[in-house]
Amino acid sequence: MRFQISRETFLSGLSPVQGVAETKKTLPILSHLLIETNPQGISLFGTDLDIGVKAELEADVLKSGAVVAPAKKLYEITRELPEAPIDLEVDQDLVMTLRCERSEFRLKCLPKEEFPTIPELKKEGGYSIKKGTLHDMIHKTIYAVSTDQTRYTLTGVFFQLLPEEIRMVATDGHRLAVIRRGRGEIKGSGNREAIIPKKALGEVLKILRDEEGEAGLVFVNNQLIFDLQKNILIARLIEGQFPNYEQAIPGAAPQRAIIKKTLLSGALKRTSAILGERAVPTKLEISRGRMVVSCTNLDLGEAKETVEVDYQGEDLSVGFNAKYILDFLNVTSGEEVVIHLSDPLSPTLYRILGDEEYGCVIMPMRL
Repeated sequence: MRFQISRETFLSGLSPVQGVAETKKTLPILSHLLIETNPQGISLFGTDLDIGVKAELEADVLKSGAVVAPAKKLYEITRELPEAPIDLEVDQDLVMTLRCERSEFRLKCLPKEEFPTIPELKKEGGYSIKKGTLHDMIHKTIYAVSTDQTRYTLTGVFFQLLPEEIRMVATDGHRLAVIRRGRGEIKGSGNREAIIPKKALGEVLKILRDEEGEAGLVFVNNQLIFDLQKNILIARLIEGQFPNYEQAIPGAAPQRAIIKKTLLSGALKRTSAILGERAVPTKLEISRGRMVVSCTNLDLGEAKETVEVDYQGEDLSVGFNAKYILDFLNVTSGEEVVIHLSDPLSPTLYRILGDEEYGCVIMPMRL
């Protein structure tokens, strides 16, 4: 096998593919990627058996073939090469020689037969959605996914395609992020529900940095194929029943506070600086016209900051994990935050003023 390819093109394909390569030594072959030639150039494929990423790249193929190469090392080498054409050749002993200007590397490779088989990629049918919409929906929910493997169905984002709208929901039991978009944002008929693994969506976010164009979504058995034009990502869906999240979203709260996002974010960051590693609540004391944000560290001391707030209800003191509020603020745009309050022990809904399609429900902490 031999082909010539630009360094920029090769690196753009290696980056997402090596991102899913398994670094653990349980199955050493999964730390590799498959390189194959085709009539249009070459393809790269990497997988950890739960997620697979395939990249199609233009290249000048001089001799066809296929080989399995170490993913991370090939990526690291290519990343350090100068902006010049790469000449890559694999001999009969499966030794890869990579040349670029004055640089030359030799890597031991493995035969194609040892690598997992690429699933059949059915790209017709399914749905299409603007890349920007998909990126926004993932970005605003993925942070709330649970890392607790004993609650397996919470380790992914719940995707719902309903007659009137699209939804993505994530929760770790302490907070819940939900985003809605109109059904007109997605092309394709029929309704769907699926729990998509966090790792898969994290890789999709990396690929969607260029947000122009449309992404295809094709459901095949227990897998979801993301057709991202130059890249294809295959994700094994999480099996099980996602909890009834709608009952966790509070209804119309009797009181609401409106505060500038920059004021709230700044106060939370500054007062949290005194906290240690323990999950200590940040106290919000809300009264007409002002909010006092405070934290106490029994070993060090306390921090307090007063900010202006638009609030007309009864005085209220409630505790939250400041990180949960900051995670919500970090993925939103807009100038003002609306906090829907009822009492110190009930779930509290956070929104951006004027945006009714996205919100984050955060459970309070006992003070």
